[in-house]
Amino acid sequence: MNPYNNTNPFGTGPDYFESFQAKLGGRIEAYEELKTEAPLLSSIPKYNPFEVPAHYFDELPTLIQEKCAAPEKVSAFEWLKMLFRPNFAVPVLTVILIAFAGIRYLDHGTEVSSPMAEEISVEEQLQSIDETTIIEALASASVNESEADNENENIKEYLLDNHIEDINLNSEL
Repeated sequence: MNPYNNTNPFGTGPDYFESFQAKLGGRIEAYEELKTEAPLLSSIPKYNPFEVPAHYFDELPTLIQEKCAAPEKVSAFEWLKMLFRPNFAVPVLTVILIAFAGIRYLDHGTEVSSPMAEEISVEEQLQSIDETTIIEALASASVNESEADNENENIKEYLLDNHIEDINLNSEL
């Protein structure tokens, strides 16, 4: 069975030509009514704004072939302009950000953060230092302490020589 009823879908219909004159008359009347009600609208000139230039389709295949065959040369300035376009810059920056985060994650993952590792690293550092360097550092620290004690003694002597009492000193400070 044919679901389309064996009729021509592009047919004019049984009374197309009989009603054609009435339909055309109705459209003409509507146009005349529009002219009287909207004279400005009906005064707009009717033309086709979409016109094809002369010999366009004669030249079109050769233009397409030329564009397909000629490779484009991209200058350095074009590359710089492309870097600042969002459709190029956003993916590039995203890849760089993911790579940076991955590298930082991998670097932090390899570090051992136990107190024992810190002690070992301090001991390893001390083993690599020469003994004479350690002795010199300890001697200079003790000299600095004795110099500080010496300076405190000098200050006390100055205060005693100038007859400044602790009570006066505290009140002035």
